Amino acid sequence: MIRIAKYEKTRDTFKRILLFTATFVTIWLTGYYLSEGYYYVLGKMINTTYSTHVLMLWSTLYTILFLAALGAHEYGHIIASRRYGVPISGPYFIPAPPAQLGFIGTLGSIISMKSLPPSRRSLLLIGLMGPLLGFLSGLIVSVFGVLLSIPIHYSEAVELIEAGEAGLIPFMPMALAILISLRAIGEEYTLLLHPMAFVGFVIFIVTFFNLMPIGQLDGGHVVRAFTSHKLHNLIGYIVVTILMLAGLALFQIGGQIYLFMGIVLSIFKLIFGSKPHPGPANMFSKISKQDYALLVIYVILIILCVPIPML
Repeated sequence: MIRIAKYEKTRDTFKRILLFTATFVTIWLTGYYLSEGYYYVLGKMINTTYSTHVLMLWSTLYTILFLAALGAHEYGHIIASRRYGVPISGPYFIPAPPAQLGFIGTLGSIISMKSLPPSRRSLLLIGLMGPLLGFLSGLIVSVFGVLLSIPIHYSEAVELIEAGEAGLIPFMPMALAILISLRAIGEEYTLLLHPMAFVGFVIFIVTFFNLMPIGQLDGGHVVRAFTSHKLHNLIGYIVVTILMLAGLALFQIGGQIYLFMGIVLSIFKLIFGSKPHPGPANMFSKISKQDYALLVIYVILIILCVPIPML
């Protein structure tokens, strides 16, 4: 069976630059908001005041590291796409309201495949390489973020929260929770997270979302490489149902993130998942033992990025 897909070459450099610039601004504003809050509390603890130049420096570093992590994710897709000769467009960085308006400054970034991957293995690698490189970059940033974070006594943390000068994080990605647990801070202490740690926090959450085996998400590509379009579609519905049930069951202890993701993925599936995932061009190509090893890596990434309720 021969499958033919239409391919049109487009020039979108201006659009990409415009989106990147807007995303840089919204992420920088978020970085400034986080840095301002962190250094205000830190300054209060050590009785000092941090200048605007310090906040601007950390905001810029925050933005660079955040964009680098997002870029690493997309570069993983690009490497795999070029290896198998799959034409792509992008990456497109997507701006969103900054933290001052209640969000995180970006919805991530995307690339678009202009033709079907030639084989099941190529579809698998294109879907997996992005989250893998994105996770590794987020892990590196998180290590430095945790090291820069300041231990504070629980009583002091409670005072800061009650005064509205700090917030309690209701959930934590597994990888970041492990890194925090590896830092010896004492049983009666917690960490005032540095903005660099928040970069890793967001990258892990975005990676978890992208790994969900639904539609054209990265996880959807990975799972479609091993399944028929009917089974792939069924798995998508099962995952959405599990997320929403988990969100309802754990709502009081920080599980709202599951309910939120379940709702967003439901909308995503209704809008973009109405048609079955096309799969690779050669639907009868073989899957090797190495490919199943990559599937294990995919499952491990999900586990490391899963948000754990903390309340």
